[in-house]
Amino acid sequence: MNRLVLSGALTGRFGQPYNKSLRLPGFGHCLKRDSQGFLHLFTKTTGILIIPIWLGAMGWLVAHDVWPGLTADDAPPLQVTDWLQNEGRQSQFSLTGPDGRIGTLWTEYMIDRSSIQREDLIWIDHLPLDVAPLRVTVSSIFRADGVLDEFTLRIANPDGRMEVHGERFHADFSYYIEGTGFRRRTFKLPLTDASLVSGAFNPFSQLSNLEVGQRWRMQVFNPIAALTGFGNRFIPMLVEVTGSEPLATAKGRVDCMIVESANAKAWVDPQGSVRLQEITLPVIGSLRIAREATYDDDARNAARRRVLEP
Repeated sequence: MNRLVLSGALTGRFGQPYNKSLRLPGFGHCLKRDSQGFLHLFTKTTGILIIPIWLGAMGWLVAHDVWPGLTADDAPPLQVTDWLQNEGRQSQFSLTGPDGRIGTLWTEYMIDRSSIQREDLIWIDHLPLDVAPLRVTVSSIFRADGVLDEFTLRIANPDGRMEVHGERFHADFSYYIEGTGFRRRTFKLPLTDASLVSGAFNPFSQLSNLEVGQRWRMQVFNPIAALTGFGNRFIPMLVEVTGSEPLATAKGRVDCMIVESANAKAWVDPQGSVRLQEITLPVIGSLRIAREATYDDDARNAARRRVLEP
């Protein structure tokens, strides 16, 4: 028989303490039965609560992370608009980090019947780490239908050189990377993740006929990560057109479409011209890429010819 044992300062009729414990039959069995019932109820209630919470969490994950990727479209093709053939052939952008201006970007388009070629020249005066001065050139060759066909990025600074080259094949982009101090390495990225590739100092170039809700995948190559080892060299981005908002420019307010990913944002005007971009990169932090009203060809040529010596 189960018993509950109570011990303590119990006294008898003459005030003398009892030396024996008081045993109450049956109480231990009742407590055991009640505790088992409580545990059963607790387990059942917890299960009832956990299942909907888990289903809700999985639903949120699918809605925010999985479904957008599954419904992503092809990257928008580069379109030869009237603006691009005329005033948009040459553009200049300022590069500004958290502590002020760090460099300049020049972009030039060359267009013929069979292809469109975009040449980016980036000059970086200084960075938080000792890898500047730094010159980056990016050559992007698009087919006549505006689909990226080849991508070549070259990096030069006083410590050496690096080159990344990729070509489109049936199911992937095939790359090699080589540079000072290491042998050529080859790798592939599937077209489902990398049909569009750009450099981190100009992730978005010309984007025409955008619609809210449009999504696509792309890859951005980060030269600073390649030089320092901080962060990923290729940054995968799921991009979405989220809406529109006005942007103050030197020529007044312009209504722009907003293109966003987790770590980047761009303001695109009605001509498809990217007026402003922001991207967050390791080492640099927040980088602001703003279109300027002028194009300094002399400064561009000086940056291209400048000798980078140790």
